[in-house]
Amino acid sequence: MKKFKYFFIFLCSLLTVVSFVTPMTLNGLVFTQKDNSFLLYLVFVIFLFLYYKKYLYSLKYNKIFNFLSLLFSLFMVVGYSFDVTDSSDLLFGSWFLFFLSLLKIVGYFIFFNVTINVIFNFIKEYDFPDFVKKNKLLLLFEKNPFVFSCILLLICYLPYMIAYYPAVINYDAANQIKEVMGIHTRYMDSVVLINENVFITNFNPVIHTLLLGGLFKLGYNLGSVNFGLFLYSILQTTLVIMTFSYAICFMKKQGIKSKYLIISLLIFALVPVFPMYAMTTVKDVIFSCLILLLIIYIYKFIIDDVLNKDYFIFFVIVLFMMLFRNNGVYILLLVFPFMIIVLKDKRKSLVSIFVLSLISYFGYNRLLTYFEITNTSIREALSIPFQQTARLVKYKEEVIEETDKNIIDVILDYNTLADRYEPDLSDNVKNKYNKYATSDDLKRYFIVWFKYLLKEPMIYVDATLNNVYGYFYPNTAQWYLYNDYNTKLEEAGFDYHFNNLDVSRDILGGFSSAYSRIPFLGLIVNIGFTSWIYLFMLCSLIVTKNKKYIFTLLPGFVLLLTCIAGPANTYFRYVLPLTFTLPVIVPLLLKKLNYK
Repeated sequence: MKKFKYFFIFLCSLLTVVSFVTPMTLNGLVFTQKDNSFLLYLVFVIFLFLYYKKYLYSLKYNKIFNFLSLLFSLFMVVGYSFDVTDSSDLLFGSWFLFFLSLLKIVGYFIFFNVTINVIFNFIKEYDFPDFVKKNKLLLLFEKNPFVFSCILLLICYLPYMIAYYPAVINYDAANQIKEVMGIHTRYMDSVVLINENVFITNFNPVIHTLLLGGLFKLGYNLGSVNFGLFLYSILQTTLVIMTFSYAICFMKKQGIKSKYLIISLLIFALVPVFPMYAMTTVKDVIFSCLILLLIIYIYKFIIDDVLNKDYFIFFVIVLFMMLFRNNGVYILLLVFPFMIIVLKDKRKSLVSIFVLSLISYFGYNRLLTYFEITNTSIREALSIPFQQTARLVKYKEEVIEETDKNIIDVILDYNTLADRYEPDLSDNVKNKYNKYATSDDLKRYFIVWFKYLLKEPMIYVDATLNNVYGYFYPNTAQWYLYNDYNTKLEEAGFDYHFNNLDVSRDILGGFSSAYSRIPFLGLIVNIGFTSWIYLFMLCSLIVTKNKKYIFTLLPGFVLLLTCIAGPANTYFRYVLPLTFTLPVIVPLLLKKLNYK
C-alpha cells in the first residue's frame, strides 16, 4: 500500500512537471533536447515529490477550493492555447490534443489544489508576529502615519516627477487636450455630432477632459503648455500620494500590524507602476484612487465604523467614480443592490445614496446634452459581437450568405473586415462602424450575428476568449506602462516636450518596463495573477463564512467584467484599480481570514 502511495505521488509529480514546463504544439508535446533540460526536470520532479509527500494526503480539501483549482487549471491550459495559436486548437484540434490537454489540466489541478489549501491553512492558522524593531523611523511612522507616508512617497516619486516633467501623455490624453483647444479629433469622426462646432465629446469622461485640457489651456495662455501639464501632474500625484497615505492610516486603525503596513507602503513607494502612472495623464489614475477610497468606505460600512459625515463622503466618492470613468456606473448598479439587501441596518442610507447617485449621474448626462456635448458611440459596447463577426469573416467566410454579407457591410464595412481583424484588439474592427447606422440596421445585424452563432459557435467562443484570456492567464502581459514621448501634441503645433534628462528617463523607464519580468516581485503588476488573488480571496471569504466582506471585492470583479466586454486583451490601465487596491485589500481581508 505504501509503495502504491509513493508511486501515485511520483506520478502526480511527473504529471505536474509535464504540465508546467513541457511546451505543446499542434503536433503534441515538445521535449527539448538541451543538455541540462533533463536535469532540471528531474530536480523539479524530486521537489514536487517531497512537496506532495508532505501535503497531498494530509490536507482536508474543500469543494470551493477544488472548483478554484479547476478554474486556475483551465485558465492555464486555455490561456496557453490562445497565447501560442490565437485559438483553442491546442484543446480541440484533435482527439490526441484534447487528451493531452486533459492530462495537463489534471497536472495543474493537483498542484493548485494542494498549494491553495496549504496557503489557506497557513493564513488561517499561523500567528503572524510583528517583528519590526522599534526605531526612530518606526516611531515617527506610528506617531503620524499619514504625514510619514506622504513624505516617503513624495521622496520616492520625485525622481519620476523630475525626469518626466511635465507629464507623460498617451493618445487619449492628447486627443482630450486637442478637444479643449478646439482641434478636430478622431472621436468626432466616430459619432454623429449634436453640434459640429462643439469639439468636446464624452468619448472620454468630460470632467477629466476639462480638468486636463483646462490646465493645459491655462499653461498655453501663460506661454508654457509644459507648465499647464505640470500643474495637472502635481494635482494628480498629490491625489495619489494622499490616497495611499490615507489607506495606510486606515489599515493601521483596523489593527493591521506595522510590518504589513510598511510592506504596503514600500510597495506604493518603490514599485514603479505607481509613480509612473501618477505622472501619466490618463483618466484611469484618478478613477483608481476613487475605487480604492470606495473600497475603504465599503469596508467601513461593513464593520459599522461610519459617522454622519461619512455618508456624504461616500456619496461624493461614488458620484466622482461614475464621472471619471464611463463604466463606473456599472459598479453602482451591480454592487449597491447587494449591499442594500445584506446590510439591513444601513439600508435606508444606502438606498438614499444609490438613488441620489443615479439621479445625479443621469442629470449630469442631460446637462452634457444641453451643452450639445455628444455622447460616445454605441460601438464601444459592441466589441464582443464585432470581434466575433470579424473572426467569422476571416476564417469561415465561405459559410456566409451574400445577403448576410450586405447586412454586415452596412455596419462594419465588410470588404476590409477580415484584414482589419486583430485577435487581441477590436479597435480596427469597430473603428469602421457606420455611425449613421439606424436601430433597424443594428437589429438586422444582430439577427445575422445570432444566425452564425448557431452555425459556428466555436468561432464566436474563440473570438471572445482571444480578446480576454490575458486577464486570467498570468503567463502573458501587454500594454504595461506609458513611458515614451508622445508626438501628437507636438504635431498639433504645441511646444510639449520632455526636459534634457534622457539618461534619467532611460534608467527609470528601463526599470519600470523590466519590473514586470522580475521573478515573484513582478507578480504585483501581473494582470492574470492579480485576478487570481481576487478569486482566491473570494473563495477564502466564502469558506470562512466572512461573506459580507465580499463587497470589498465586488468593484474589482465588476471592472474585470467590463474588461471582458472591452476592446483590448490584457490592457493594463483597465485593471489599474485592481493594482491600486491590492496592497490594501489583501492585508485587510487576511486579517479576517486569520483566526489568531
